[in-house]
Amino acid sequence: MKNHFEQNEYHGDRLDRHREDINSANSAIKRMERRMNRLEAKVQTQEETIEALEGVIENQQVIIARFRSCECAKGRTFG
Repeated sequence: MKNHFEQNEYHGDRLDRHREDINSANSAIKRMERRMNRLEAKVQTQEETIEALEGVIENQQVIIARFRSCECAKGRTFG
């Protein structure tokens, strides 16, 4: 049977390992949070890009519609 000192030392070592595990898990959580924030920023940028491209497409459709209705476009085909 272990004496009192050995038991305390054993439990102290286990507590140290648990602290290390907790610190490691906390560090991993912080890394994942930073990564998630970067990904959210990328998604926001992509959404803004999509909105801008949709605006460009709408403008092109207006230009094509105006050109098709113009007298100079008679007899031409457009894709």
